[in-house]
Amino acid sequence: MTSTAVRRVLGPVTIALGAFVAALALTTMASRYDALYADDAGLHLFYSSATSASALGSIVAVIIAATVGKPRNAFIAIGFGIVLLPVAILVDTPVDLHLGGLAAGLILGSCAALTGTRDRRILQCALVIGVVSAFAAAGPLESNRIRYSDYSAQTPQVYLLVLLGVYAALFVLSGSMSTFDASPARTQGTSRVLLVGIVIPVAGLVLYLPFVRSVASLGSGGAMQSRWLLGLAVVPLLVGAAFALPAVSGTVVLAALAYLATATGSFETSTAIVFVALLLAGTAVGWRWPFPLTGMGILVVVAAAALFADTPLEMIDTIAKTVLLPFATGLVFASLVPTTSPALTIAVTAPIAVSVPIVAEFGWTAYTPLTSIERTFSPSAWEWTSTAVSVLSVLAAGIGLAVLQRHRISEPQDSGRA
Repeated sequence: MTSTAVRRVLGPVTIALGAFVAALALTTMASRYDALYADDAGLHLFYSSATSASALGSIVAVIIAATVGKPRNAFIAIGFGIVLLPVAILVDTPVDLHLGGLAAGLILGSCAALTGTRDRRILQCALVIGVVSAFAAAGPLESNRIRYSDYSAQTPQVYLLVLLGVYAALFVLSGSMSTFDASPARTQGTSRVLLVGIVIPVAGLVLYLPFVRSVASLGSGGAMQSRWLLGLAVVPLLVGAAFALPAVSGTVVLAALAYLATATGSFETSTAIVFVALLLAGTAVGWRWPFPLTGMGILVVVAAAALFADTPLEMIDTIAKTVLLPFATGLVFASLVPTTSPALTIAVTAPIAVSVPIVAEFGWTAYTPLTSIERTFSPSAWEWTSTAVSVLSVLAAGIGLAVLQRHRISEPQDSGRA
């Protein structure tokens, strides 16, 4: 292969792995305190929790993506992130969670900034693949660590350190081969973008406080019968953010909302591999045939399939989550890029920053009956409601996408799509 061909391959691989490592760090940081037994009414969430650390990382990522003007500065920020992340993982300090959030934000934001240099579309697809793959892989990777780690001493995330080492090698190789040697595209409306990028994580952090208090009040009649609906505020939050961003760049935020409304539960290792493979397939299809509304329609089906969970027809929900969800996610995002680097950063960090579920049902312990109970298809009123909310959330994202594409098609091309 020629050096040019090597650079074209090395660029997307470096971006994807960097995004994977950063997103994995933001989603798997262990909580310092157990929210259920906090004695400060949950106020520790604002200064000493994984949630606040993830919010910090999301904000840093958007700031870096919006302000970095040269690849050299992005590489410097990535270097700092590579140095800080192992310290946050290995050294027990009062600020290790936030140090990890800062490091992950530096890496993710810099990778996003580098996607604006050349081959924008393929690099931005690589960033999305890296982040969404991290969401799928987080469960299987964390299952290999100590069970109930929130109640015991934190163990080093060896897999994360290994991945970081591999990424550091690719990072150095990319720098030596001048893989990213063009200046990133200029961001228009930087102040507005920064405001949106800061408001979303802060709102997610604020929303998480009443969720923790609801969990803590279980058994006292104050938790809405073990259900919490305030997370529905996430829908207008992200729709509003999409319309607040310049030009049509906010469409990727609507894609994030649709993903957030349908991506529930965790995967086994084999399922996660299938998920990533179908994510790549969906990205390839969206690259060739950009039909984002088609992808949104598939995500509506995925959301509706949740009604069959824990019934004799559970296979319908399983297929929807492991086959249709990744394919549609790749299709939607690939259809909406290239966009501005900060807008894409806001989109990929939204599922992390808005850590509250759109609809939640929770309880103290898992229930295992002593005798087998025949499962029947008899959804409760709550199951009908939660499924309807998920479907309506995706529909809201799809309608918002259609409106943006129709009414802002005449906006300047360099402020959104290339």
